[in-house]
Amino acid sequence: MRIQGGGGMGNRVLLVRGGELPITSGFGRAHNATIQRLESGLVSDWEIIQEVNHAMDDLSALKRLRRRWFTHPRNVKSVAINTNPDLIHITDQEQAHLVPKNISCPVVITVHDLFLLDPKVIQTEWGPIEIGNCNPGMVRRMDIRRLKKGLSRANLAICISKRTAEHFSKLMPNIPTVIVPNSVDVDARNPALNLRPKPDLDSDSLHLLVVGSEDRRKALGFVLDVIGDLEPEIRHSIVLHKIGAESDSLAESRLKEHAAKLRVRLKWHGKVEEENLIALEQHVDALLFPSAAEGFGLPVVEAMASGCPVLVNDLGAQNEHPPESCILPPFDISSWKDAIMKMNEERISRGSNNRPPREDLIVAASAYSAAQVSVFHSQAYSKALELNN
Repeated sequence: MRIQGGGGMGNRVLLVRGGELPITSGFGRAHNATIQRLESGLVSDWEIIQEVNHAMDDLSALKRLRRRWFTHPRNVKSVAINTNPDLIHITDQEQAHLVPKNISCPVVITVHDLFLLDPKVIQTEWGPIEIGNCNPGMVRRMDIRRLKKGLSRANLAICISKRTAEHFSKLMPNIPTVIVPNSVDVDARNPALNLRPKPDLDSDSLHLLVVGSEDRRKALGFVLDVIGDLEPEIRHSIVLHKIGAESDSLAESRLKEHAAKLRVRLKWHGKVEEENLIALEQHVDALLFPSAAEGFGLPVVEAMASGCPVLVNDLGAQNEHPPESCILPPFDISSWKDAIMKMNEERISRGSNNRPPREDLIVAASAYSAAQVSVFHSQAYSKALELNN
């Protein structure tokens, strides 16, 4: 729990979440960006009065459940009563059960995605892909009921993309929605302003980057299938770099075995520091993002801000960010192969492994700067106040 100043003249927001997730996680990254926008004063007339969360400590499953369902919700309500905020902001939908009952101030919830609350299986050219968990256990089913009840008590849902807003409106049609996208520190990634030293990338290869977990939804296996289907001469010239903090050892082993079987050169970085990620974004030939479903697709915007070419499946929300030239038919191996071969031809024709930054992508990513997103952030809070009157 962190207590802010509170000496200003603006409205006061109580920020709420569950555990203190690191910024290497999607929710942790978005929560931290929300704090930065508020603390920088970009969200006009609003300040953080207090932040309520708990440590990610090593408790037993029963104690973690007791804290999640009982102790932490009581603590949130107690803090809300004692601080009397103008608004409560719960920063991810997985903590929607924390919406206090019988509270006078409005409550908003940031909804990143609804994959776990409304799971499904989608059919693709690459085969069926489960989005979320279609067969949760008894405890998780009970948890989901609590989350949905919490969402129904909220005054407003802050959705991070058009796709998420559409999904939420179908699931919770009685709760108003606004779109406030994730923000990115675009200046920190812009190579013209903050060029990072080039990582150790051999000069005679096409270097491609994938960012995300090993979940089938992220479709790293599809990328391996695409590269593995290329002619040997081209395939041998490609190095695929895999970044991701969430590691499933069994899935990792399977993917590495699959890469070896296809003779794909896979460099598994795992979790990396932010500076190392930005350096890769600025210097590799492209980010490949074939995910089957996303609430936003933050790695796409971050790569664009770094001037890095991107290729995305025309699915989820990741297709909302880049220009049409970067969007490919979903799970169409032929289209993905053609796009990668074109990049390789461009690398060879340059006669250099120093790829120039894509200025058009840097410009497109600037729409997600903290200053731009803060305007929508402020409007969302104002709408919540209006709805509560």
